[in-house]
Amino acid sequence: MNQLEEINRLLEDMDKVRPIVIAAMPDDQDLRTTTRRMISTLEQIRQAPGIPLETYTWVSKLVAKLLDAEHGALLRPSPGGTIPDESRTSLEQHIEQRQLLMMEAQQEIPATRQILDRSSSLIGTRAKNSDSLQKRASHLESLLKSHLQHDTALRSELQQLIEAFHPSLKAIGTLLGEAGEESPELKQAKKLLEMELPEDIEEARGLLQSARQGILTAGNKLNSASERLQQSIQQNIDQLSNMSQQLEQAENEARNDPLTGLANRRRLAEFLKKLGQSRFSFLVVDIDHFKQVNDTYGHDVGDEILQQLAGLLDECTRKTDLAARVGGEEFCIIFPDTDQARGLTLAETLRQAIEIYPFKTAAGIIDITVSVGIAEHSPGTEHGDTFKAADKALYHSKENGRNQVTCATPA
Repeated sequence: MNQLEEINRLLEDMDKVRPIVIAAMPDDQDLRTTTRRMISTLEQIRQAPGIPLETYTWVSKLVAKLLDAEHGALLRPSPGGTIPDESRTSLEQHIEQRQLLMMEAQQEIPATRQILDRSSSLIGTRAKNSDSLQKRASHLESLLKSHLQHDTALRSELQQLIEAFHPSLKAIGTLLGEAGEESPELKQAKKLLEMELPEDIEEARGLLQSARQGILTAGNKLNSASERLQQSIQQNIDQLSNMSQQLEQAENEARNDPLTGLANRRRLAEFLKKLGQSRFSFLVVDIDHFKQVNDTYGHDVGDEILQQLAGLLDECTRKTDLAARVGGEEFCIIFPDTDQARGLTLAETLRQAIEIYPFKTAAGIIDITVSVGIAEHSPGTEHGDTFKAADKALYHSKENGRNQVTCATPA
C-alpha cells in the first residue's frame, strides 16, 4: 500500500469514527474541533505531492553519477529528511559549473573533431566519418607514432644528414673566400659537425643548434652572392630543425607510457631522484577483476578502460604530484610533502570517484573499482622499502574484499 492509499484509508476511518465519538460526547466542542482539524490536515496531506523513498533514492543515484565524489554525497538527506542549506548551495553551484562544462563541450567537440580530421589529413588519411571523437584521436595518435623514430635511428639519420652537408659547407667556404670574406662561424660549424654525436639527446640537440647558428651567420654573408645557394642552406636548416623536433618527441615518448600518456618507470625514477629523502606518500592502485574484463570484452575494451582511468588519475592529482603506470593494470601516485593521513584522504576520494565514474567503451558502459595500498615514506628509508610496504597494503585490500584503501603499518 502506497502513501496516498494509506491517507485515503485514514480519511475513511475518520469518517466512521467521528460520528461515534461525537455521539458519545455531544456537548464537547473541543472534541468536534479536534476531529474536524484532523480530517482537514489529512486532506491537505493528500493534496500535497509525495515522492516515495525508492523513487528519491533512484533519482539521487542517477544524479550522483553526473557529479563528482564530493558533491554526489551531498544528495543524501539528513535524519530529518531534508538537505541542509549549505549542502544545497554547494550542489547548486556545482551543477551550474557542470552545465557550463557541458555547454562548452557541445561547442568545442565539433571544432575538436575538425582539428583532428585536418591534422590526420596532413600526415596521412582521415578517420572514418562514423568514428567517435576518441577513435579519431587514437587514429591521429597512431599516425604520429608511425612518424617517430627511435633514438638510434634518429642519430643515424642525423649522421647521414651531416655527411651530406659537408659538400655544401665546402662550397660556402669557397664562395666566401672568393668574395674576400672570412667566416669563423662557418669554421666552428664545420668543427662541430665533424665531432661524433653524443649519446645524450640533449647534448646532441645543443651541438646541432650551435652548428645551425653558425651556418645561419655564414649564410647571411652569402645572401648577395648566391640566391640558389641560400635556398639550399635554408632547406638544410629546416631539416636540422625538423630532426631536432623529432629528437625532442622521441625523448618525451621515452618518459611516458605509450598507451595512457602517464609517466612510465623511467620518468618515475627521475621524479624520485629529485625528491631525494623528503617525506611523501606513495599509492599503488590496481584495477579489481581486470582479467575478467579482458576475457569478457577483449583487450581493446581493456585498453579503453586503462586510458580513461589514466585520465581520471591525472585529473584527481595536483600539479606537484606524479601519476604513473607501472604494470598492466597497476598504477602508482606520489604525493610529495604529504603524510599518510592526508594521503589516505586523497586516496579515498580517488577510489570513490572511480567507483561512480561511467567508463564508456565500445562494449558499452562498464563500472570498475580499484584496490589501493598506501605507505608514507620517511627520510632515511629506502624507496624500495616504501614501495614494498604499499604493495603489501594493496595485497590486504585485495584479500579483504577489494574496492578499498589500506594503509601500510608503520615500520
